[in-house]
Amino acid sequence: MAVTTPRPGAGPLTPALAQQIAGDTSEIVGFNILITDAHGTVIGSGDTSRVGSFHEASLEVIRTRLSATHSAAQARALEGVRPGVTLPILLNGQAVGTVGITGSPAQVTRFGLMVERQTEILLHQASLLRSTLQRERELEDLVRSILAFDPQVTEASTLLDQANDQGVDLTARRVAVVVHLPGRTPAPSTTSEWLPRALVLLRESFQHRQTIAASIGASRYVVFAHPTADGMGGILAQARNCVEQFRAHLGLDVEIGVGTGAAGPTHMRTAYEDASDALHLGRRITRRSVTTIDEVRMEQLLSGVSLRARQRYTAALASPLVASGDWGTVRSTVIAWCESGFSLVGAARRLHIHRNTLIHRLERIEKLQGWSERTAVAYLALYLACKTNEFDAGPHLTRDSSSVR
Repeated sequence: MAVTTPRPGAGPLTPALAQQIAGDTSEIVGFNILITDAHGTVIGSGDTSRVGSFHEASLEVIRTRLSATHSAAQARALEGVRPGVTLPILLNGQAVGTVGITGSPAQVTRFGLMVERQTEILLHQASLLRSTLQRERELEDLVRSILAFDPQVTEASTLLDQANDQGVDLTARRVAVVVHLPGRTPAPSTTSEWLPRALVLLRESFQHRQTIAASIGASRYVVFAHPTADGMGGILAQARNCVEQFRAHLGLDVEIGVGTGAAGPTHMRTAYEDASDALHLGRRITRRSVTTIDEVRMEQLLSGVSLRARQRYTAALASPLVASGDWGTVRSTVIAWCESGFSLVGAARRLHIHRNTLIHRLERIEKLQGWSERTAVAYLALYLACKTNEFDAGPHLTRDSSSVR
C-alpha cells in the first residue's frame, strides 16, 4: 500500500518550526539534530548548511515508520547521510517527517526517543494551534458575513449553509452584544493560551455552545448570545458579570451595548446595528458600562436625523422658551413632566420640587408658548424638541443641567 505524504509546508511541520526545534534541541543534547519533511528534504538542522539537502535514509524510515541507525560505512553509501540514528515523526499515526541525530549510534541512540517524543509533542501543539486559528478565522468570516449581509446580494441559504458547516444554527434566536475594549487588546499570556484573553473572558461570560463570539476589530468584539432562561434579564446579568470579569482579570473597564434578539442573517444584522448604536449612545447618554438599545431608542432616532434638521426643529418648537433665560430648567421640567406620564406627583418627585412649583412652571411654559390649553400632543412635540436639544448638548451636560447651548 502506498504511503500518502503531505505537501511540503502544508502541515504543522513547517520549515520555521523545524529549524527552531532542531536548533534549540542541538544546543541542549550537544549533538546535531536534523529534521526532514516527508520527502526526505532537510528543513531544519543545528548545522544550517545542511538545510535544503536530501537525506536518503529518511525515505525508508518514513515508509516503514521505524527508526534506523547508520554506522559510518552505512552512511557513506547513502546520499546526505552521516553516522547516527534516524526516527520517524508521527502525527495522528502518519509519518510527516524524520528527526536524525548525528554521532556514533552507540552514543546518540539513547537520545533518540527523547528527541522524537519532544518533537511530536511540539508538532501536536502546533497542529492544535493551526486548527484553533483556522476555526477562529472561519468564525470571524461568518460573523463578518452576517454583519455585511444584504439579501439583495447574497442568498440567506448560502450563509445558513456556511454556518451549518461550522456547527452553527443561525435560525436559533440570539441577542446581539457589542463589546468595546479601551486601549490595546490584551495578547495571550502564554504560548499555551492561543486565543486573546479578552475573547476567552467573553465566551466564559456568555456561556452556551450556540453563542457566537468573535473579534471584529483591534478593540471591538461582537457576541450573539444565546438567550437564558431569564430572557433579556439574564443577558444583562451576563453582560454586567462580563464587565466585572474584565476589571478583575485584565484591569479594563469595558463598554457593552446590548441590542435585540434575532434569528436569521437579516435580523441578526439589524440586532447588531442596534447593539452598536446602544454602545455608541450609551457613552453620551447613560454613561454606564452596559447600555441596552431600549434605553436609548429616542436618541437612536435622533441620531438618524441631520444636526441641521434637529436644530431647526428645536428652534421651531421652543424658541420662546430658549429665549426666556432659564432654558435648562424649562427643558428638564418638560422632560420630567412627559416621562412621568403627565403626573404632577411623579414629575415633582423626579425634579425634587414642590407640586405647586411644578404647576407654576407648567403655567409659565404654556404662557410663553402661547398655548390656550394644556394638551398631551403639544407637550409631546415640545418634549421631542427638548430631547433633541439635550442630545445635541453633548456628554458634558447632565439631564438636569441648566446650561443653555
